[in-house]
Amino acid sequence: MHARTFLALLIGALLSVGSAAAAEKPAEGFTLHIDAKLHFPGAADMVAHHYCKGVAGGMTECLLFESDEPNARLVGVEVIIGADAHAALPDDEKAVWHYHKEEIPKVSVTLPDLSAEEGAKVLKDVEETYGKIYLLWDPGNSDEPVGNPSVAIVH
Repeated sequence: MHARTFLALLIGALLSVGSAAAAEKPAEGFTLHIDAKLHFPGAADMVAHHYCKGVAGGMTECLLFESDEPNARLVGVEVIIGADAHAALPDDEKAVWHYHKEEIPKVSVTLPDLSAEEGAKVLKDVEETYGKIYLLWDPGNSDEPVGNPSVAIVH
């Protein structure tokens, strides 16, 4: 099947799905909006727009977008785990995770959809967690999704 044919079928399928059918899909619920810098190696000041939700196993997952515009492109995923889960990881795996208590002050975090009080509470809850960022591509280096996927290390 040619890429254009596949894309046309995909778009048609997406347009035919009603909002009621989409209400109980895994992608539903990514509503906690967190903005942070230093996530894209090619543009340290570019904001990574995280949309997060809790998932099975006590983890939180965040979809990372290049902007918060309706047509923004997905550029990465962050997985967040608690301190106990992080402690159980092998040392070589721990090296690719970042401690949020150290990261948060460095990355100019904002929670644009929450009041200052609500945002402060969320950040306090997130402090004792660890994150691992999978970049699908670096929008700071190219407007096209080129290059190898990578794990971004936030220092």
